[in-house]
Amino acid sequence: MSILPDSPAFAALTRAPLRAIPLTLAERTVHAEIRHLFRVTPRLTPSQWCEQHLVMPVGFTEARPGRRVDFSTDPHLREPLDNLATPGVTDTLLAAPTRGGKTFLLKMAAAYSVAGDPAPFIWVDSTIDKGRSIAKKELHPLIRGNSVLRARIPADRHHFTTQEMLFPGAALNIYGANSPAGVAGDTVRRVLCNEAGRYRAATDDEASTLQLVRHRTESYNSERAHFFSGTPQRDDGQFWLEMETGDLREWHVPCPHCHTFQSFLWARVVWSPAARREGGTGWDLEAAGASARYSCINPECPAHDPSGTRGTGWTDTQRVAAYRHPEAHWRPTQVGQPGVRSYQVPGMLGGLDTNTFRSLVIDFLKARAGPFLADRQDFWNSRMGLPWKENPSEISATKLAHLERPYDRGKLPEGFKPDVLIVSFDVQTYGLPFVVRAYAWTGESYLVDHGLVTGWDDLAQIQTDYSTLARSYVVGDIHFADRRAETLEQIWRRRALGWLACEGVEYSKDRVRVEAVNVFMGGKLQSEQIKVPRLLISTYDFKLELEQRFAGTVKNWWLYSLPLVLEESSTEREEFAAYKTQLLDERRVPRKKRRAGLPAWEWKSRAGNNHALDCEVYGLGLFWVLVREQSFKRRRPAARRSIQVQR
Repeated sequence: MSILPDSPAFAALTRAPLRAIPLTLAERTVHAEIRHLFRVTPRLTPSQWCEQHLVMPVGFTEARPGRRVDFSTDPHLREPLDNLATPGVTDTLLAAPTRGGKTFLLKMAAAYSVAGDPAPFIWVDSTIDKGRSIAKKELHPLIRGNSVLRARIPADRHHFTTQEMLFPGAALNIYGANSPAGVAGDTVRRVLCNEAGRYRAATDDEASTLQLVRHRTESYNSERAHFFSGTPQRDDGQFWLEMETGDLREWHVPCPHCHTFQSFLWARVVWSPAARREGGTGWDLEAAGASARYSCINPECPAHDPSGTRGTGWTDTQRVAAYRHPEAHWRPTQVGQPGVRSYQVPGMLGGLDTNTFRSLVIDFLKARAGPFLADRQDFWNSRMGLPWKENPSEISATKLAHLERPYDRGKLPEGFKPDVLIVSFDVQTYGLPFVVRAYAWTGESYLVDHGLVTGWDDLAQIQTDYSTLARSYVVGDIHFADRRAETLEQIWRRRALGWLACEGVEYSKDRVRVEAVNVFMGGKLQSEQIKVPRLLISTYDFKLELEQRFAGTVKNWWLYSLPLVLEESSTEREEFAAYKTQLLDERRVPRKKRRAGLPAWEWKSRAGNNHALDCEVYGLGLFWVLVREQSFKRRRPAARRSIQVQR
C-alpha cells in the first residue's frame, strides 16, 4: 500500500480517527511517525516570536527588568511589528509621543532580525552618538539577557561592538542619519530608523536620509522592509510628510458604555468648567485633572459630554479597558501608497501615569499658560504624537494697539514685579538701536524703553538707569561684520554687568544654543582664548513667538500707551510709531524654494527697517535661556531630596 503524502492511504492515516482503523502497535507507531514527519507548524509572527522567546533584560534603562514581553498590555503595538513579516508591506511608519513604545518596537524588530528570521539590517539613529548609546544601554543588554540571542553573539569581541554586530546571517550596523555615506553604504534586507523626525531632509545635491536608506534594500525585492519611528515636529517636516504617504491608521476602540467604535482625539477630552479660577485668570490644575474625562462620539451615549458639565464620560480605568479590548483594532483613515502603512499613536494609549486624562489635561493647561508658544508645540509633539500646524497670523498696527496698557514709558504698571530686565541691542554703522523689556518668570512682559544711542557708554548708562527695577542683562548682536570685533570686546569688558553676545541664524533645531566665542579671534590676543558666552538664536522660531504675541494668541506681552495730551508732532509719538513700524517690517510668507532642514515658511522684510524686531528677538531668546535655567534650579532641590530618600 502506498503511503506517499499525496495518496488516499496517507490521507486516511493522518485524518481518520485511530479507533476507526484497527491497527497493531507497530502500525500505530508508524502512523505517529508519519504524522510527525509531515506535520505543518504554523510560523510565528514577529510579535508572537518575541512573546515566546524574550524577556526585558536587567539593563540600564528598563523600568521592569525580567518581565516577559507581552503585547496584551499594549495591543496597538502588535500590528506595526508584525508588518516586518506581512507580504506586500515594505514601509511601516510610526508616529508616537515620548514614551510611546517607539524604541521598544525597534528593539523587538532587531531581536527578530537576529534570531527569529535572521537577515542583515541596519539601525539608523538621529546621530551616531545616539545610536551607540542605544546599542550600549538597550541592544547589548537585550541580546545578552536572552539565551536565543546570546547564543548568536560572535566569538570575536571585535565583531560585537556598539557600531557593528556580526551575527550568523544577520549583520547589524548602526549609523547616524547625518552621515549620508554611512546610510548609503550597505546592502541589507531591513532598515530600522529611530527618531526619524530629526533626520536630514533632501538637498539640491542629495535625497533625504529617509529616501537614501530605502535604496539599501532594493536587492531583496519583495522581502525588503523599512521601519521608521519618531515623534513628529511640524506638519511640513520630512517625517510627517512621509507619514501622509501612508494610510494614517488610528486605533479604534469600543465605548465602554455604548460599544461605539472610535479613535482617541484630544478634542474629546473634557474637564469641568468649575475648575476655572474666579475671574477667569486661570485653572485650578488639580481640580481640572481630577475632573478629566473622555466624551464618547455617540450623541446618544450617556458618556457623551462635550461640555464637561455632567461629570460623565470615560474614566481612566475605562480608557485602559477600551484600548486593551479584544475587538480594538487599527483602521486606515485614507488611501496610502501601495505597501506603505502609517500609524499615529495618541498620548492616551498606554498604561503609564503620563497617559492618563488627568496628566494630559494638567500638562495641556500648563503649556497653554506657559511663557512660550513652543510650550504648546511641545505638548502637541511630545505628549500627543501629532505635528504642530503653523498658520500665519495677519499682523497690523491695529492689533499692536490692543496690546497697549495704561502705564508710562520708562515705568511699569502698578503691581507688576519683574524678575529680570533685559536690554537688547542691534549694531549698525550709525549707532545702537535698543529695546528695554521687563519679564516675570511666568512670561508676562512689559516694554520699558526703546530708541537709539550712539556709544557703548550710553547703552551701559541705560542699563544702570533701569537696574533698580530688577536684575538686569544686556544682550547684543555680533553679526555685523564691520563692528564684530569691537562689539565682542565691549561685551567682554562689561561681562561682570551681565553683558552677553548673540548671533541669529535663520533656523536651528535648538531654539537657543549657548556657546563660548573667542573675543580676540583674528587679533594678537587670540591665542589667550579669552571668551564670552554667545547665544546662537533661531530667529525663525522667536519671530514666530513674537508674531503670536502681536496677534494676541499668547497673552503675556504688552506695550505702554502714550498720554492723550501729547501733540501729534511730539518726539514721543514719533519714536513710538517708529518702534511699531520696525516690529511690523517683516511678514511670514511661503518659501518659494524648499531648502533642506528649513520650514516651509520664511520671514521677509518689507523695507529693511526691522531693528526693533531684531532686538525683541534677542531679548526673548535670552529670556528663553533664563527661564530654563530657573526651572532647573527649582527642580534641583527636589532631585537632591529624592537621592537622599533612595539612599
